[in-house]
Amino acid sequence: MDFKNLSVFNAASQNMQYLSAKQKVIAENIANVNTPGYLARAVEEPSFASEISSSVTLKTTNPKHIGLNGSRSYRVYTPNPSAALTIDGNGVILEDQMNQASKASSEYKKTITIFNKYKSLLQTANTKINA
Repeated sequence: MDFKNLSVFNAASQNMQYLSAKQKVIAENIANVNTPGYLARAVEEPSFASEISSSVTLKTTNPKHIGLNGSRSYRVYTPNPSAALTIDGNGVILEDQMNQASKASSEYKKTITIFNKYKSLLQTANTKINA
């Protein structure tokens, strides 16, 4: 059974790709915690609404919006620092980055659990139909 055409699996796949990109940026931020002048970067969170419901059409009204045209690149940007910079101009707060990494990891695990549950349900339904 091909799961790629089902919206639930498509949305789960996109969410896992987004979370992977987010983890990569967080890892870069942590690696540069002592780099003078480095400011923490972030990944813009995409909207998965159109993947979940095919009846909803999203209109891009802002260049920051991510189109769902098959592109899986996520916009990385440098937000304005929310706390004071260190003396050498570094804007990475290690505790914040570790917290974000933990949240992204938990979200990834939750998405995998949902993916696997739907897959199991569909396989069970398919087995009973073919039996």
